[in-house]
Amino acid sequence: MQTLKTRILDRTFWLQTVLPCLLALAAAFIARYQLELSDGVTADYMAGQWPVFAPLNALTAFCLTLVLFALLGKWSRATGIAGAIFTVLSIANYYTRDLHGSALMPQDVLNIGTAAEVMGSYTLRINQTVITLALLYLPVLAMAALQAWLVHPRKGVKISWKRRGIRYAASLVCAALILYIGYFSPAPIKPKATYGWAWQETYYKYGYLAGTIEAASLLVDPILMPDGYSNDAAAEAAALGQDYQRTAPEVDADEYPDVILILSESFYDPSLVTDLQTDVEYMSTIKNLPNSILGHTVSPHVGGGTNSSEYEMLTSNSLMLMPSITPFNWLNLHNANSLVSYLEDLGYATMAAHPYTNSNYRRDSAWLALGFDETHFQEDFPTQEYYGNRPYQTDSATYKDFAALYEAMPEDQPRFGFLVSIQSHGDYDMNDASLDLVHAATDYGEYDDEVDEYLSCMYMSDQAIGELCDYFTKVYEESGRKVIVALAGDHAPSFIDHIADQSIPENDRQLLERSTPYFIWANYPLENAGYVNENDALNRMDLCDLAPTLVEQAELPLSPFYQYLLAMKQDVPVQTAGNDYMAADGTTRTYGENAENDAWMSGYFYLEYNNIGAKASRNQSLFAPLTPAA
Repeated sequence: MQTLKTRILDRTFWLQTVLPCLLALAAAFIARYQLELSDGVTADYMAGQWPVFAPLNALTAFCLTLVLFALLGKWSRATGIAGAIFTVLSIANYYTRDLHGSALMPQDVLNIGTAAEVMGSYTLRINQTVITLALLYLPVLAMAALQAWLVHPRKGVKISWKRRGIRYAASLVCAALILYIGYFSPAPIKPKATYGWAWQETYYKYGYLAGTIEAASLLVDPILMPDGYSNDAAAEAAALGQDYQRTAPEVDADEYPDVILILSESFYDPSLVTDLQTDVEYMSTIKNLPNSILGHTVSPHVGGGTNSSEYEMLTSNSLMLMPSITPFNWLNLHNANSLVSYLEDLGYATMAAHPYTNSNYRRDSAWLALGFDETHFQEDFPTQEYYGNRPYQTDSATYKDFAALYEAMPEDQPRFGFLVSIQSHGDYDMNDASLDLVHAATDYGEYDDEVDEYLSCMYMSDQAIGELCDYFTKVYEESGRKVIVALAGDHAPSFIDHIADQSIPENDRQLLERSTPYFIWANYPLENAGYVNENDALNRMDLCDLAPTLVEQAELPLSPFYQYLLAMKQDVPVQTAGNDYMAADGTTRTYGENAENDAWMSGYFYLEYNNIGAKASRNQSLFAPLTPAA
């Protein structure tokens, strides 16, 4: 007892043991602030993280310092290195969020190659936020210097293994306790399951590091089981769609048309969120496309995430059940149900193509796992035409090369061709202004040049759509092959929120920023051409609904799953919209406001989980095309 009392009264103990530890903890609070600032957390959310979750995130950051202290034996080194790591992480997170539309998450570890290629095409702006994040490292360095001054080593004195063991044990036990009490105990400070439709719901409310720990835990089993799920509940849900009355009749197998599906890089209409005036109409072709259905699909991300859009488009599985992953990098796609397997069940030959490297998102192996008969990448697109200094093949050239690949497919089978374009990939400051084809009259300040180059890309994409439709019109005239084409944008450009009208309510603005144009067109008379949605002038639907809509308009058989999606679309056209979902009248709603809509959403998630969930027994009959006899 006397030794403890002496220790407490010892000035050296406070200056060389307690104060350095407190300085390290203070540095952890700075790290927490850097990460929240990099995430774009609003002032209200920042304040809302107190008094519980702000300290929890700081203590989580402190865990890294404790581990480094255990290994290095010096508070100054541990604090300085941890501070440097969090500064780099916060800057990387800022650019990821700004260019990709979501926070830097554990899933991105497997996506680092693609991320490096994408980041290499962007000019990283060193703005006030980035400068602030970097400058916040200066007080951390000052604290580390003070720690070094307080705990200066004594010459000739070696630290015993006993003291080292105590340091290791104390540091690691403290770190383990923080993590256990904060996240992993039966009643943790942060609830264990908080992910909703958007990453912001967790990261903004509970903090970046708290959200990252939950995201990391989801990687073990990334597909969330919806509340109330059972295999029987999935079958009961499917029954809700069995009375759906299709809007286009079903044709005989010998009349199946060829199906073309295109995911168009960054194809978006900025006038949805800003009063945009231009000297040239940049979407005249698509807006006046005859014999077509026009509208907007709602993508899972804003400003990035092509693979997420690609997965939803092909599989009709919403990422709301797997919010922390890049699908092609994490999911086992062998024997997965998708539009590919669906059309192959109907006798289609299938082909997928992308005029860029096959390494992005493990696309080659993922496409083969999904069942595509053949895949084609950069070397199979020989035209190699570019727009100025932009390193991405133009859509016009891509469609020419894709046409050659299409023509080489088997003639005695209906054909399914899938294309991911790349012309309009960011960044948008690669060309000299003299090469701009479209100019915005609206003043967007530092984004003026980017907007003009981006709109020029949209103009070129729009013109190429006309060329593509002309080509397939000629195919019908010369060979009689019927072809139906669907195209949708994968996401808005990365800068969209910087030029958006911030007076638009946040939920509505985010829904509009996710709404990319789509069309369905055919080289033969299309049953529902000219369709107009009286409830929603933008004719929006979830990207997950595009495949069943395309199958229906192609007059092909439907599966119970596709029937369900088409029936649900009449009441709940968007699952991944702002604030949980969008109702038929275009308003966003939270769960609990409308029991009927909630039932549609729950049923959809039951079907999705039955399809892909690790703890489900898939009922394949729910996802296979219904035969006429059925």
